[in-house]
Amino acid sequence: MLIDEIIESLNRMKETGKVDLSIVNNLDRLANVFKESKEKWLISPNTKVNLYFYYAARIAELVVSRMKERFLSSNQVDEIAEIVEASLQVVGLLGDLFNLTQKKLPDEDSTKLVIERARQLRAVATDTKLLQSQEKELEDVDKLLRYMYKLRK
Repeated sequence: MLIDEIIESLNRMKETGKVDLSIVNNLDRLANVFKESKEKWLISPNTKVNLYFYYAARIAELVVSRMKERFLSSNQVDEIAEIVEASLQVVGLLGDLFNLTQKKLPDEDSTKLVIERARQLRAVATDTKLLQSQEKELEDVDKLLRYMYKLRK
């Protein structure tokens, strides 16, 4: 599984103190999964809870892209260790959101869990400097507003 490969890369980097560039490809793949999931929830008809799943996939995609940026720009052992530790703190939440946002039809329990995990991810990502800038976060607001307008009809 993709999350397991990322965890293995993080553990290798923790041991060696060097960036394992295979993580960049895995992070790209994970970001793409979240992007596809985000789009699926945005266009999926039938329920207002789609918004929660969209947001969860969106925040996860942003965190993954920030992780990638930080790995690509790091070159000092201390900096790499900090990014690895930060990434290890969020990867479990990313795995949970990966599983939750892949669901076909959400139920009440998965909806509550996706909300909780998205909040946790946002909080941990903020603390570990793995959250994208506010400008980057707001890029897709127009899509979200169109979706919400469609719901009101």
